[in-house]
Amino acid sequence: MPEAIRHRASSGSESPPENSRARASSGRRHEKDTKGRRYKHHDKCKKRKSQTEENGLSEDDLELPELKKMKECVSVNGHTEERSPESKKKFFCLSNGNTPTKIQCSFSEASSGECDSKQEQLLNAEQKEGAFSNFCISKGTTELLQARGVTYLFPVQVKTYKHVYDGKDVIAQAQTGTGKTFSFAIPLIEKLQGDQQERKRGRTPEVLVLTPTRELANQVARDFKDITKKLTVACFYGGTAYNGQIDLIRSGIDILVGTPGRIRDHLQNGKLDLSKLKHVVLDEVDQMLDMGFAEQVEDILRVAYKKDSEDNPQTLLFSATCPHWVYDVAKKYMKSRYEQVDLIGKRTQKAAVTVEHLAIECHWSQRAAVIGNVIQVYSGSHGRTIVFCETKKEANELALNASIKQDCQSLHGDIPQKQREITLKGFRNGVFKVLVATNVAARGLDIPEVDLVVQSSPPKDVESYIHRSGRTGRAGRTGMCICFYQQKEESHLRHVEQKAGIAFKRVGVPTATDIIKASSKDAVRCLDSVPQTAVDYFKESAQRLIEEKGAVEALAAALAHISGATSIEQRSLLNSDVGFVTMILECSEEINNISYAWRGLREQLGDEIDKVNRMCFLKGKRGVCFDIPAVDLRQIQEKWQDSKHWRLTMATQLPEVADTPQERGRGFSDSRNGRRAGNFNRNRHRFRNRGQKRSFD
Repeated sequence: MPEAIRHRASSGSESPPENSRARASSGRRHEKDTKGRRYKHHDKCKKRKSQTEENGLSEDDLELPELKKMKECVSVNGHTEERSPESKKKFFCLSNGNTPTKIQCSFSEASSGECDSKQEQLLNAEQKEGAFSNFCISKGTTELLQARGVTYLFPVQVKTYKHVYDGKDVIAQAQTGTGKTFSFAIPLIEKLQGDQQERKRGRTPEVLVLTPTRELANQVARDFKDITKKLTVACFYGGTAYNGQIDLIRSGIDILVGTPGRIRDHLQNGKLDLSKLKHVVLDEVDQMLDMGFAEQVEDILRVAYKKDSEDNPQTLLFSATCPHWVYDVAKKYMKSRYEQVDLIGKRTQKAAVTVEHLAIECHWSQRAAVIGNVIQVYSGSHGRTIVFCETKKEANELALNASIKQDCQSLHGDIPQKQREITLKGFRNGVFKVLVATNVAARGLDIPEVDLVVQSSPPKDVESYIHRSGRTGRAGRTGMCICFYQQKEESHLRHVEQKAGIAFKRVGVPTATDIIKASSKDAVRCLDSVPQTAVDYFKESAQRLIEEKGAVEALAAALAHISGATSIEQRSLLNSDVGFVTMILECSEEINNISYAWRGLREQLGDEIDKVNRMCFLKGKRGVCFDIPAVDLRQIQEKWQDSKHWRLTMATQLPEVADTPQERGRGFSDSRNGRRAGNFNRNRHRFRNRGQKRSFD
């Protein structure tokens, strides 16, 4: 989202009260400090410039580009991405090994072919490195991969292929959406298909892939089946009948994918033989062990592994996050020498680089209504959205909430397995546009073209946030993740920023104008899909409406009805409370005490100042922002007159507020006399109890 535009008031003779003697005495020291900071800033800029040039980035690229405000079509490995046309620049973001590389050019350059040339060069470098001819991949597999839209191997596939094909144990860590499944699927299939032995009935599996969830097991099995016609791939998981799985075991299986619980059941019943396994893959290994599957996994692998033997099956561990305890557990199963492929390493950003991360402060009681507005503005009726909830109850309630106007279904562990599969298939095929899920859908699922991920609250652990946000921005596409939080969860949000290496952009709830614009766009798109034969039936009624109301009024009313935006509530941008609008009071100079802003408001508004709530400093202390009841907006605007020193406007986006103790000063206020709320009042009460006298202003 674009930054809030600030209209600075021109400086006048009036200025905030300040101790002139103190200012004069500190003038020389201030000048010296300013010069020192300027030199320090200059050195920092030189270092920053050299680092960006080294990675092929411009200095502007260090700031998050407004990727969601552009429209262009970029084809990356068979996937086409569409962006909206409001920006004057094109950005191309591709992963090149461990370093993201970005090319930026103007539309004028693009029209002359220079931008396309740069993009082509970048794609060519990755295509050349990942060309199928560089690896032992058969013609048949190549054709099946191309049918899937895969024209070359991604970086994680390039770096792991030889190790997997050569039979080495591997621990691989890469960001979500980078193609980890094909990293082990392609070389294992080539290895098995190269073996000329006869495929007899009743043969036991040579490859075992364990996954933490049924949905991920289904997806991995489908990926295997898509790129081989010679091998038998089976998928075993709970919630399905045993008989069909037993029939597959009797017929013979080459590659077995499943969840630990069902695989162990077959072993204990004596139906499955894993003694001849040659390759074992633990996909999303960190979650599998973290969810309490460690005991089940050990029961399964104990059948095929011998203690301290170098003849154990090849072991492959794949995940987007690998905590230290994963390596400790891996030592039980892996050979003494194994290969480690880490495409994240010590990089600060652990989440996908193609995802923009936003945060909205909102009380839990308002969350359902606000999520409906967020989906409407950021995804619309035609985009795909996944909303993650912490509990099954919350997922059910949100899916049934009338605030989400798009078709919506829930996905969680209490839903029968068959229905879960139908739900997931419907979401993939676009039957409905909003999926409300618990962590069932957070790991590994490759759902095409998810435009928006919403997290109803900050997850309990950072790894969950990384995997949830990774459901969008996959395979080179860009995406957006919006995380809701309450004021008391601010520290939790900062913890996610620090550990995941991301920076949340704080934004306000969508305004009424944002919602109406998004709704009208959706309504116009709906009109395009109406067949001409249906239009003919309504021409008589349309003509009558035009005569009664006028063409513009009639069409506007029709669009409002189609979009469902007949009644839209105003909300505070500061905390999402309904019935409030956020105002910005800008000052021509920096102010040091928030009570000065209260006095400036009182001079013009008089008793109307009682309606001001939640006042806090703007970033840089060049003004304040606050909420007022929406019903009183017109009255206050009529009463206020801008002066040389003050300028009052209604905020259309969340203003940049002071975010450090030094900037906040005495900043946050909930009363018209300038006294701070929250901790301030509690501290005053504590001092009174101690019998100490202290002045507060």
